[in-house]
Amino acid sequence: MRALRAWLLRFGGLFGRRRRDRELADEMESHLRMHIEDNLARGMTPAEARRQALIKLGGVEQTKETYRERRGIPFLETLLQDIRFAFRMLRKSPGFTAVAILTLALGIGANTAIFSLLDAFIFRTLPISEPSEVVEITGIDKAADEQSITIPIAAEIEKHQKMFSAMGAYWGDVVLNVDANGALGIADIDGATGTYYSVLGTKPVLGRLLTPDDVALEGGAPNHVVVISYDFWQQHFGGAADVVGKTIRIEKLPFTIIGVTPKNFFGMSRSTTTIALTIPLTTDREITASAGDNDDSGPLHADYIVARMRAGVKVEQVRAQLESLWPGILAETVPANLKPQEQSDYLAMKLSVKRADDQQFMGGRFSRPLYVLMALAGLILLIACVNLATLMLARAAARGHEMSVRVALGAGRWRLAQQLLVESVVLAIASALFGLLLASYGSKAIAELIARQIFIIPTTLEVGPDLHVLAFTALAAILTGVLFGLAPAWDATRTDPNAALQQNSRTMGATAGRFGKGLICAQVALSAVLLMGAGLFVHSLEKLNTTNPGYTKKNMLVVELNSIPGGYDNINDDSYYPELVRRISSLPGVESASTSQLHLGGGYEWTQPVSKVGSTSNNSFAADFATISPGFFRTVGMNVLEGRDFSWQDTKHAPAVAIVSRTLAQKLSPNGDAVGLHIRIGPEGKHDDVCIIGVVSDARIYDIHSANLMVVYIPGLQGYSQWNTLDVRSEANPLTLIPAIRKTVLSMGHEYLMYTKTLRDLDSRAVVQDQVTAMLGASFGGLALLLAAIGLFGLMSYNVTRRTRELGIRFALGAQRNGILKMILGEALALTLTGVAVGVPCALAATRLITHMLFGVTPYDPVTLAAVSFALLAVGALAGYIPARRAMRVDPMVALRHE
Repeated sequence: MRALRAWLLRFGGLFGRRRRDRELADEMESHLRMHIEDNLARGMTPAEARRQALIKLGGVEQTKETYRERRGIPFLETLLQDIRFAFRMLRKSPGFTAVAILTLALGIGANTAIFSLLDAFIFRTLPISEPSEVVEITGIDKAADEQSITIPIAAEIEKHQKMFSAMGAYWGDVVLNVDANGALGIADIDGATGTYYSVLGTKPVLGRLLTPDDVALEGGAPNHVVVISYDFWQQHFGGAADVVGKTIRIEKLPFTIIGVTPKNFFGMSRSTTTIALTIPLTTDREITASAGDNDDSGPLHADYIVARMRAGVKVEQVRAQLESLWPGILAETVPANLKPQEQSDYLAMKLSVKRADDQQFMGGRFSRPLYVLMALAGLILLIACVNLATLMLARAAARGHEMSVRVALGAGRWRLAQQLLVESVVLAIASALFGLLLASYGSKAIAELIARQIFIIPTTLEVGPDLHVLAFTALAAILTGVLFGLAPAWDATRTDPNAALQQNSRTMGATAGRFGKGLICAQVALSAVLLMGAGLFVHSLEKLNTTNPGYTKKNMLVVELNSIPGGYDNINDDSYYPELVRRISSLPGVESASTSQLHLGGGYEWTQPVSKVGSTSNNSFAADFATISPGFFRTVGMNVLEGRDFSWQDTKHAPAVAIVSRTLAQKLSPNGDAVGLHIRIGPEGKHDDVCIIGVVSDARIYDIHSANLMVVYIPGLQGYSQWNTLDVRSEANPLTLIPAIRKTVLSMGHEYLMYTKTLRDLDSRAVVQDQVTAMLGASFGGLALLLAAIGLFGLMSYNVTRRTRELGIRFALGAQRNGILKMILGEALALTLTGVAVGVPCALAATRLITHMLFGVTPYDPVTLAAVSFALLAVGALAGYIPARRAMRVDPMVALRHE
């Protein structure tokens, strides 16, 4: 205890001594500064002024040695001193500090928000143990589409492989009816083997996870158990601790809850929480039978095999081994019930092996726009840095006298540069804290917009800041601080203290003014590049919104239907759907109703080859394929141009018929006699001989972006049963019809309303990528304009202040106030024009990279180019006009005395 007390006293004495040393050094510097400035006022040279000051304080050598001794403190303490000094200087200029922090916060926040989305959709690894060691294996057919793998194939792979320490399998993304706590709804369900969770290294929050005994791959009945997700547990059971052991129903089958997965575990999905339940893979047939599908032929299937590689094994080695094993495995596992053509297709299947954390759905769909938006956000940050470099340069020029005195006191040039860089980094770090807050709200808002538009099931996109985002923000702050602090720091190392001490305020900022003008031109040029890209995205979205899709969106309601458990058992399609449409059509306020198996404007195309009967496959056309009911064209506002519409008599017992779009009709029969033509739809199957009975107007039924106007329609009663979309046109607001429609559908006893949306809302799902890109691009463009205006205004205001005496002389010599206005305004416009002249060619070159993201607009769109140039010139004129007006009001007598 005595030793500790002695150590504390010694440490306290050391700390106190250093503090007294710092105070003494500050006091000595204050006295030196005062004496040097007095000597300079008497006309002494800087060197003589410093020498006389040191002599007056008690001797040159002794005082210099004492000063150096007091200042000879460690680097860390020097850095802390610079940080304290930076805070003091920033507090003295609250206006500058507020503008700087806000400007940088917007720039850093924009970059962090976009990086958060990139991190969530692309960079973030799966929430499993060591995801780089896990691979996914699936089949690939002749068309390069993924195909499920049979359980016997998985067993053969496991028997012969030598690369994996564990293997499992699963099927996923199946939406089924779930009754939890008496509330019927839908949920996204995975079926998995008993080793699935052990391969992923997942531990439960409550209870346990699936085991091989639950799944019973070797035979016997699987256990009716279910593992629920953390979100499902919270939403349906309120996070109750006694949830394990409770029962829920999937379709009509009871399942006992055995465990809850961790909060951030979403199966093999990187960023969505749509996987709500996981059940034994072998319950697949029971589930589908309960849902009305009694096909139990053939072996069980899994969408993917998941396997954990042994230590030191690479994915390339896994591919090489499995490719060598693959032909033998296929030959060993050919299902006995396959037809000759199906067997040939089966044996031609290839294998796909990829790392589990490779890019998935969200990353594949949004990677390009997010990378482009990241580039735009980077431009925003660069513009903010140039803006602040201009302001810091002007501020440093105004502090030139102070810096020169510090040099005269013995401070090195790099010491001054360090101090200015520390001030810049302090500003950047403070801005990053605000930027991180802005980014958190911004990225969540964007993610909610995307999730709301894309997913039918309520879905959460996890975009919260993690270590990657925090590291990115910290790095951006430091690099930003260094970047915009380099200009004043470099200028400080070039300043001649002797000349600076002899200069007055009229001449100190000349160099900074010239350099600042160059920075402003660069800022305007960067703004032109950013605005051009943003303008093209906005113009492209406008084109999308004004393009006629071929159907009428107004007063149109789209209702997604889903079967109640067992609702499709023994249903008679030929009588049920005509009656459903008749009842809905007779509701008050309904103009027309129909059913279909497509989502107008949904963005998901179903394409089939269409050719004339008897022609070769080389003469086929890729057409969108849709099954509809009678009255569909009238309901959605399309016109039957030739022939007739479908009727309820066009059932599977009647001759096969189809209606084609005008463009497809012209392709099939250039002479204009497509009605009566017999066509083949698809490579082979039930639509080998179909008679065209009508031609309908063109429409972009699936995707507004698609230029393909070739569509073939078949009656649903001849195609596929159980239509799942009810299309309703109303006389007024269609949302008011939802209660009556829900009651009518439920009264039929087979289906219920899964969700309802207006057709306008559904159309917006197809352009959500364009909406996000245009919205953020426009925001970035507006921010770029604001920053350009702030930078130009700050520079012109500084120049007017610096030239106050000059303006007084001009007025004294007879200059007119309008002439001063034109001179200042002309300088601002000249800087803006120079920036536009440099930026426009750069913008035209850069926008070629985003051609694939534009609709109906070229990268060289003259309207956008003119709008960008006009906006920048208008901002330049406004930013120059305010300082010019202030220059006009300068009092000559006051100006001549200005120093």
